[in-house]
Amino acid sequence: MSSLREVKNKNKKIWWIAGIAVLAVALIVGAWIFISKSGFFYKKVDTGAVSYALTTPMHEVVNESDMQRGYMYTRLLEVLQSNRGVSPWILKWVVVPGTTRSVPGFQSKYVDSLDQVLLLQTYVLEGKKSSAEKLMKAIDAQLTNDKGYLIEYTTVEKLALDTADASTYEGNDLYEEASFLLEEEAPVSLQATTCYLRVLMDYYDKWGNEALLDRIEKLADLLSKTEKLSGSRAEDRAARATPIPVGEILDATPTPTPEPNEDAQKGQLVTQEGLELAGLDLLAMKRAGVIDGKYEKTYEEWLSIVKNGKISDTLPLYAWIYIGNGNYTFYAGGNADVELVPSLYTMLHLAEVGELDGQSYSWVQAQLLNTGFLYTRYNMLSGDAASSVEAYEAYPLVLRLATIKNDEALFASAYRAMMRQYATLNTSQILYTLFRDVEDSRIELNARENLLAEIFLR
Repeated sequence: MSSLREVKNKNKKIWWIAGIAVLAVALIVGAWIFISKSGFFYKKVDTGAVSYALTTPMHEVVNESDMQRGYMYTRLLEVLQSNRGVSPWILKWVVVPGTTRSVPGFQSKYVDSLDQVLLLQTYVLEGKKSSAEKLMKAIDAQLTNDKGYLIEYTTVEKLALDTADASTYEGNDLYEEASFLLEEEAPVSLQATTCYLRVLMDYYDKWGNEALLDRIEKLADLLSKTEKLSGSRAEDRAARATPIPVGEILDATPTPTPEPNEDAQKGQLVTQEGLELAGLDLLAMKRAGVIDGKYEKTYEEWLSIVKNGKISDTLPLYAWIYIGNGNYTFYAGGNADVELVPSLYTMLHLAEVGELDGQSYSWVQAQLLNTGFLYTRYNMLSGDAASSVEAYEAYPLVLRLATIKNDEALFASAYRAMMRQYATLNTSQILYTLFRDVEDSRIELNARENLLAEIFLR
């Protein structure tokens, strides 16, 4: 007969074994739930992703330059995000302060939606899942309207961010996007929305699950039914004189920045209903068609709209907006001046699906190889540059075009042009980033071309 002590010890042992068993079961169940949610057992569908790699000579062009890609990306996020206290967002621009108090720094009051989508794309490419998830949630909550489209922008004020401890600068409308200042409220951005569709598919390819696939299909469905959205551009804004040759200017004794003349700087807003060609991301919709064949029809319709939007043999750029029934608006304003950068986005979309017109590509080659510069506008009638302002955003777009076309000469030319605006002064607050020369001989760090360079120089 067992003693009382033996019984107690036996019961204690039983409870100990039972506790270990319960803990083991809990760990197994928890691990199963975690693995299931992580998508480990989920078989992802094909999204038709494509990639383009730099050739060895292209890599040599980059490696032999002053480019410091890792530092560029880090400094960009430091100046336009963390130092401004706007995380997870990135500001549109910052105008760098000078060396005296009479040359203050300025910062944009806007968060541009396309910039946020491009930032999200860098996170996906860099494998930064946590940062990507946080930004996606923010975009869905604060940059997406009730129908599912991304709006073009919002303001830091509306985001109600706590910037109390940030190194914030004053705002200055002189350097803001003119159309943002003229619009009463942010319109829908077709370009940001279609780019978001593309980046969501990239995210899905890396970390996706069934819930994200359903979300992708809903966005593709929305875009496939889109017939008209309101597009807008500001016209007749005072020209931004750009010094040539350009350089990083830090004047120790400049004159104070004058208050902007609003009538001269803002111009007027031109609005048009239709589909902006730069917003028709052909590869994004083609990839959606790989997921579900019903989107192939939309891809074919978009392709036809874009290809038929080429302006002329004199200026083989692309129309601003398709207004329906085979009709296009080629430019906004009264001077028949076509904006270059939207046309380059359109060319890039065509090139990605193997449909870029050879004449358009040759025109880009001729501009860069013969002159070394790209300008913001070109006249539709003469084909000549209608602006003395460099299109800084254009150079990384042409880098991508050259990569797709395996054109090493064009790549080198576009890269040299882009690197004219690369900060190498050791004391510069924007060291190792791409900058812009703007009014009053000031220096601006703009998110767009830096994000594009980060994405395309891989």
